[in-house]
Amino acid sequence: MRMRVAVLVLAVSFSLTEERCVSTSSPHCYKNSIRPEEDFICEWDERNPEKSQTHTLHIWDTEKKRFLMRKNSSKKGQVNVHLEELGIPSKKTDIWVQTQVGNLTCNSSKISVILECMVKYSVPQIISMKRSARILNLTLDKPEDNKGAIYEIRWRQRDSEWQNTTFETKDGTIKDFHRLHLHYQTIYQIQLRRQAKLKSRLCKDSLHALWSDWSQMVDVPSDIRRRPVIRWVESNPKNGTRDINLSWDAPSAEESVGGVRYNLRLSVWPCDKSKRKKSTTNQTYNTSITYSEARISIIAINKVGCSPRRQIIIPAVKHLNYCDSDMPSDITMANNKACLEWYKLEDGETRPRTVHSSNKILLKNIKNEVEHFVRHYYFLHTIRKKRYQTTVMCPFYSEQKAPKNGPANVNISDVTHESAVVSWLSIPVAEQRGFLQHYVIWISGQGNTKFHTVPANKTSFLIKDLHPGASYTVSISGRTEAGNGPNSTVNFETYSKEMGLSWQDQTILIVCVVALLCTIICSVAARRLKLLPEVPSPVIDAAEFRCPEEQDQSPTIEEVHEFVLLLRQDLNKCRENMTPEQSTLLQDFGLVIFEEEDEEDGEGGVTDLSSVKSCFYPNPSYRGQTLQLPEPFHMTDSTSRDNDTESTYRNGLFFETRVLECDKTSL
Repeated sequence: MRMRVAVLVLAVSFSLTEERCVSTSSPHCYKNSIRPEEDFICEWDERNPEKSQTHTLHIWDTEKKRFLMRKNSSKKGQVNVHLEELGIPSKKTDIWVQTQVGNLTCNSSKISVILECMVKYSVPQIISMKRSARILNLTLDKPEDNKGAIYEIRWRQRDSEWQNTTFETKDGTIKDFHRLHLHYQTIYQIQLRRQAKLKSRLCKDSLHALWSDWSQMVDVPSDIRRRPVIRWVESNPKNGTRDINLSWDAPSAEESVGGVRYNLRLSVWPCDKSKRKKSTTNQTYNTSITYSEARISIIAINKVGCSPRRQIIIPAVKHLNYCDSDMPSDITMANNKACLEWYKLEDGETRPRTVHSSNKILLKNIKNEVEHFVRHYYFLHTIRKKRYQTTVMCPFYSEQKAPKNGPANVNISDVTHESAVVSWLSIPVAEQRGFLQHYVIWISGQGNTKFHTVPANKTSFLIKDLHPGASYTVSISGRTEAGNGPNSTVNFETYSKEMGLSWQDQTILIVCVVALLCTIICSVAARRLKLLPEVPSPVIDAAEFRCPEEQDQSPTIEEVHEFVLLLRQDLNKCRENMTPEQSTLLQDFGLVIFEEEDEEDGEGGVTDLSSVKSCFYPNPSYRGQTLQLPEPFHMTDSTSRDNDTESTYRNGLFFETRVLECDKTSL
C-alpha cells in the first residue's frame, strides 16, 4: 500500500513540473502607409511571457501552397518583414505564429489577409486647437504618406457619455483640419483615430480596415475672452533705475483647464526696436526700467487660443524745467550700451507720439537738427550690470528767444492804503521760447518807478510802501537769456486812511455780527424746540356763537344807549322820583341803570336785554350780565356838575360820565 502511494506522488509531481506550451494571439501584420515600397510589421501578444520560449512567424501562400516566409522574432512580440523577403504582397496569405517551449510546440490562430491592404496609420496628433464661442477648429498632422484619411472623433463633457462622428480629409494638403460644434463656456474631452483610404478592389473586406490607436484624451477649455487685468508697482527709483513689479489675475476655471501661459512684451530700451519677449506660467514678473516711458503688454494663452492683448504704459518721471547740475555730461556712445532719446516737449509735460532714439548720435549733433525756439527733452540711457538706467535727463533749446507774450490774467487784490498784491498766470512753455529766468515788475506812481524781479516759479508779488489814495500802474514781463518779452499792464488805486477801518473797528464789527447771528439762532431754536410757554388763546363757546344765514348782512350801526347811574348814598333821595319799571338795581355795587325814552315810540320802559342777540360780539349773552363800573370811578366836584364830563374805556365798553340833577351820573 505504501508503495502505491509513493508511485502516485511521483507521478503527480512529474506532471506538475512538466513544461506546457501556450500559444500567442493571432498576429497583426501591417505597414504605416500605402506606399508600395513600405515594409511590414507583424505583432502579437504573448500569453505566457514568464517561460523561456521562441516564436516563429509563418506566412503561407494559399494559392501556391508554399511558405513565403518563416522568421524567428528577435524582439518580444514583434517581427519586421522586409518586402524583399516577402515578395509580392498582393496575394492572399495565411499567417500564424508558432511557439516552442523546450520540445513542445503550439500554433496561434491563423489569419487570411492580403498584406498589401494591411495599412495602419500612426496615432493622429493634434497640432493646435482654436476655439471661438461654439466652434472648435482642430489642426491635425498628416499620415506618413501625406494622403487623405478617414477619421473618427469622439467628444464628451466631463463625466458624460461619448458622442462620435467620422470625417474624411483630402490629399495634397500639409495638415488635416476639422471643425467641431460645441456648447458655449463648457469643458470638453476629445479623442481621435484614423485609417487609410484604400483604393484597390482587393481591399474592400472589413478585415483590412485597420484603425489606428486612439489618441491621448485631451481637455478642451473655453476660449479666453477678456484681457488680463495687469497691475504694476514702482519701487526704489534711484540711480536712474526703477524696479517694476508686475502682477495679474488668472482666467476663470473653465478657461484655465490644461494650463495657461503668459507672454509679455517689454519695450524698455528705446534704441532696441525689437521688443523683449518673456514667457511664464507664473502670475508675477519683476523687471527694471529707465526714467523714460516704458510699454508692457501681456496675453494669456491656453490650449484653444489666446486672450486679447493688454498693454500698460508706465509714464516717464516728471519732466524737469531745468537741467540737473548733478548729472554727468561726459557720457560717450560705446559698444551699443548707451542710447540717446529725445522728443519735442511743447507744453513742458506731454510726451508726443514721435520719439527719436539713437545709439550713435551725440547731443551736440541733434541740437543743430531740431526746431529753434521750441523746448525739447532728452534722456541718456546706459546698460550697467544688465540693468537699464538713465544717466542724464534734461530739457534743451537749440536756440533761445525772448518770450512771445506776457503773463496772462494780471490781477490786483488785497488793496490797502499802503500795499497791494499783484498775481498772474505763468507764461506757457510754448510761449516762453527759452528758459524763463525770472519775471520783471515795474511799479509806476507819484512820479516814481520801482523795479523788482520775481523768480520764474512764482506767480504773485506783494507791493509795499505805497501812498494812500494814489494811482499806480503795474507792468510785468518774462525774461529769458535773449531778453524781456512783452509787458502785461494793470492799474489800481490805494485806499485813503479814513476809508479803511482800524483793527479795533473791525474787531467790534465782527463781535456785533457774531452776537446778532447767535441771537437769531437761539430764537429760531427756542421756537422749534418750544422752550418758551405758549400764549393762551381765549376760549369761545361755539354753541352760543351762531348767526342765521338769513340774517341781514347790511352794515351794522353802533347803538348808543344812555344810562343813569346813581350813587349808593343817593338811592333813597331819588327813589321816589322813579318808577319801578324804569330801574334795575345793580346789586353789590349799588348802581341803578336807566334807559332814556326812545324817540320813535315815545314809550318808557325797561328794555329786556336778554331778548337781544348779536353775531358781532364774542359773547352773545353779555347784555344779560350785570354791568360792573370800571375802576377807578371818577367823580366831578359839585361845583361843576352841570357841565363837566369824563370819559373812560375798559373791557370793550365806552363810559362817559357827567353830573346831573339829584346827583345822578349819566353814561
